[in-house]
Amino acid sequence: MKALIIDDEKHVREAVKLLVDWEAHGIGTVLEASDGAAATATIMAERPEIIFTDMMMPNMGGVELLAWTARHAPESKVIVISGHDDFEFVRQTLKHGGIDYILKPIDPAQLATALGGAIASWRADEEARRRDQHHGSQIHQLKPVYLEQFLSSLVTDPSASSGAGETLRQEFGLDTAPARGRIALLSLEPASDAIRQKFAAGWDLLYFALLNICNEFLRERRIGYAFRCRGSEGEIALLFWGEAEDAAGVLAEIDAAIRRTLKTRFAFGIGDHAALPAELSVSYRQARAALARRNLLDAGAWCHRYAGAAAKTDAPLFNDYEERVRYAVQSGQPAQAEAALAPWFDAMRAAEWISPEQLQLWRQEIAVAKSVWLRERKLERDGGSAALQLPADEKGVFDLTAWQRLVIDEVGEAALACSDERQTHGSIHDIAKYIEQFAHEDISLQTIASRFFLSREYISRKFKQVMNENVSDYVTRVRIERAKALLASPQLRISQVSEKCGFQDEKYFSKVFKKQTGCSPGEFRKQMQERG
Repeated sequence: MKALIIDDEKHVREAVKLLVDWEAHGIGTVLEASDGAAATATIMAERPEIIFTDMMMPNMGGVELLAWTARHAPESKVIVISGHDDFEFVRQTLKHGGIDYILKPIDPAQLATALGGAIASWRADEEARRRDQHHGSQIHQLKPVYLEQFLSSLVTDPSASSGAGETLRQEFGLDTAPARGRIALLSLEPASDAIRQKFAAGWDLLYFALLNICNEFLRERRIGYAFRCRGSEGEIALLFWGEAEDAAGVLAEIDAAIRRTLKTRFAFGIGDHAALPAELSVSYRQARAALARRNLLDAGAWCHRYAGAAAKTDAPLFNDYEERVRYAVQSGQPAQAEAALAPWFDAMRAAEWISPEQLQLWRQEIAVAKSVWLRERKLERDGGSAALQLPADEKGVFDLTAWQRLVIDEVGEAALACSDERQTHGSIHDIAKYIEQFAHEDISLQTIASRFFLSREYISRKFKQVMNENVSDYVTRVRIERAKALLASPQLRISQVSEKCGFQDEKYFSKVFKKQTGCSPGEFRKQMQERG
């Protein structure tokens, strides 16, 4: 804290300095001024918390200084030290917020009490200022959130937004409450690779930059406000209130500013004028439809008005080419899958109109088809997301070739999955042949795992899926089938048959054989002899 002592008599200033334990009161700097005029300059430069002043001084007297301090440094606490027991001086001190009035000669105890009161008063006021500042900061931070929530409700639930026009008038200082408005939408898709890389950590910063650019034009002219609509990703809503006949012109200025700032451009969709708030949601849906149905092949178009029902398109359906692609995918060859997509891509490039709505339909068709392809191969894998991604070139123009590459990659992934499945089947059948060849030996799951460089868990799971029985049951069945063949030779004892089939214990062999065939090895041999 700082204190300022103002008196035209140096010995008075020295006395005040000596009579106060400044450190005990938390005051680290003690300043001096010889008159009111010099004091005002010091107060402006140093902003002392505590001021001691005389009343009778040259250049600017105490009463005038008190009035000046009340206007220019109201946070400072003033203690008057005067040699005049004058009621008018006391009244002026209280009028201008002075803390105490002390008469000369100075009583140290009275001075200490007055200083303690002044410091306590300053600290109480400072705490109140901090609370007010914190509260003001919270309000400042919450206001955009409140506006976003309020404006979102205008386009999602207008029935809950009664009095919206009056609220807009108050919030934005409009002359009258608007009764009509319209919505424009800025779409963040497609976005160039440069934008995706620049905002790779998250698009919140991109939203912030775009909102600032939009509102620089809208708020300055008091014609609207841009905000993020709750629950809708990848877009920024611009509310124009009133008739907003020049909305397209303002959007052109915003587009130019975005190109200057971010070196790219985004598409805008505009809905029709609507009653506010009752029909504003209609304008919002129209703006979304305008964006969804825009022709991405028209590189020069960036602002799209709602034009009613969707226009007929010559874009080819994926389902018309699906069968050829399915066979290629299930062959397990990504190159064949890419070749199978080529006729569809040729038809796509020949189309005159491709919209985001059409791309979304294609993505849904592909996702469903991929699920079916994998399910037919008994592969428990997701068909993929049907979410729309619109790649763009460095200028922000939709890149059809890049989009086709995304499709090739996804379909190729399905082909690789089928290839893995074919390889798995091949490995399992190799294991089955190995078991048939060496069933007479001591075969275990660990032996097989070491032989084929696969984990026991993987072999156990996949063998069951492919062969419809587990490894141990398959080994037993192969051994019993071999035993049946050997029992046809009467010269082989049953113990020899048991050993040749991989059973080291004749009794265990007989038990397993009877469980598998319903009779003992001896009974089986007798039946074969009788039939022969």
